[in-house]
Amino acid sequence: MNAADLATLLHEANFARWESVQSALDRLEGAAPHPRIGWLRTHLRTTKRDYWALIAAATGGEMPPETIGLRELLTWEVEQARALSPQALATVVEYGGEQMSVSEIVRLDIRHSLWHAGQLAALSRVQHA
Repeated sequence: MNAADLATLLHEANFARWESVQSALDRLEGAAPHPRIGWLRTHLRTTKRDYWALIAAATGGEMPPETIGLRELLTWEVEQARALSPQALATVVEYGGEQMSVSEIVRLDIRHSLWHAGQLAALSRVQHA
């Protein structure tokens, strides 16, 4: 996959009208928070920052800004993915004891985002019931 393809998939995982992190977060607005929601939001932000810090260290790219929240980070990372060169995408890093390319790390980020978006969506149904 090239950078444009990965950025498109990441954008869809983060912002699609249905079944995205943003749509799950939007469903939570105005509801009394389930205790797990705060942890999931923090976990998503922390994990995304960790992925992109790893990518930045390996490729010389930008580090995620410390001051931005999860919603801003969703936009930031799509822009960063779009800017990755073919060489950067092929760069191998170690993550979780495994050798993975930057491209694989971005795909892991996408899967991880959607996994937790589903959890957030399920918790929003509990809150609105």
